[in-house]
Amino acid sequence: MEQRFVTTSDTRGWLLDKFAMGTANYWFAFFADFATAMFFLTWEIRFQGRHYSTAGLAFFSGYLAWTLTEYVFHRWVYHQPHGIFGVGHNIHHKEAQVLIAMPWFMTTLTMFGLWQFLSRYLGVPYFSSILAGWLLGFVWYSLVHHSHHHWNIRSGWLRRLKAFHRVHHHFPDYNFGVTMRFWDVVFGTTYRKPAPAMEDLNGREAASLGTALKPIAAVLADA
Repeated sequence: MEQRFVTTSDTRGWLLDKFAMGTANYWFAFFADFATAMFFLTWEIRFQGRHYSTAGLAFFSGYLAWTLTEYVFHRWVYHQPHGIFGVGHNIHHKEAQVLIAMPWFMTTLTMFGLWQFLSRYLGVPYFSSILAGWLLGFVWYSLVHHSHHHWNIRSGWLRRLKAFHRVHHHFPDYNFGVTMRFWDVVFGTTYRKPAPAMEDLNGREAASLGTALKPIAAVLADA
């Protein structure tokens, strides 16, 4: 693939072109992340003997944790001016149709490393279920984000999210949420269309008043 996106480092550009861009990594990452999440949840229930209800609650808490992670990463990691994450996300902002994703093995190895240390070694209860929920949140985010740029979905809810995300591409300092708008409301980063400046309003009112008074001034001058 032509290295037309290299902006700061040949090595960084090579890593992006080699591992992050392209159809194979993009779609296989969905499968790898989903399979890893299901493995963690199954391990918690089958081999740790957790009840479905408690494992499900832990799973849901992991998903809720993901929603905040989505906002934090998008705002403070993906939009950093330097670093491979910032460069990769900048590619997406320049050419939104390009298929670019986290290298599948990077996510998988990181998740299994956390699972091995916290679940297997330290024995943190329900961490596998929490991790599964968090990772499935990442899969859901990736699917929703893909739909924003590649699919024409009729769902009113997804259309509103798509419009919300489209604003972000025009105003990158706002609308960081992809699957929800909640955290933008909490952190005050929801884009608001600026109201006309008061000076401009006052200026237009003064001009209108001046136009209205011209005939009266003409009459007084002739008197």
